[in-house]
Amino acid sequence: MLVQIATDADIPAWLALAAEVEHMFGPMVNSSDFLNALSNNIKRGSAFCVRAGDTSPGEPLLGGLLFSAKPPQYRIGWLAVAEGCRRQGVGSLLVAHALSLVEPPAEVTVTTFGEDNPAGHPARRLYERFGFEPAELASNGPEDGTRQLFRMSVV
Repeated sequence: MLVQIATDADIPAWLALAAEVEHMFGPMVNSSDFLNALSNNIKRGSAFCVRAGDTSPGEPLLGGLLFSAKPPQYRIGWLAVAEGCRRQGVGSLLVAHALSLVEPPAEVTVTTFGEDNPAGHPARRLYERFGFEPAELASNGPEDGTRQLFRMSVV
């Protein structure tokens, strides 16, 4: 599996992945906010993906991650893994790639699901394995589920 920089040709595959996780993240496929965030990340080279079979742009995605870098502040803005590919290392690969771009000293943040959301436990555990620590609660997600900020200091 390879992490690759997404291109405009990948947008339909990103939307297909987003459709798979809308029940947890809220509406995205028809959201101008999501489409703008995706397009902006693609333009800046901060939309990363793992494509099926490590093939060329436009192929189905196993996972995708949007990353913002404003040193010393970094943020994972979105991470999703296709349902049939979970627990196969795709999410870990994407997070590890993003963290490899961080220039210390820095702080990396991500907003993920609240502890009271059982479907979000795998995401929380993923971030904890990388050294992120739960911080303050964030605003509820668009589907009205709880969210929590996680932080990691990179020294």
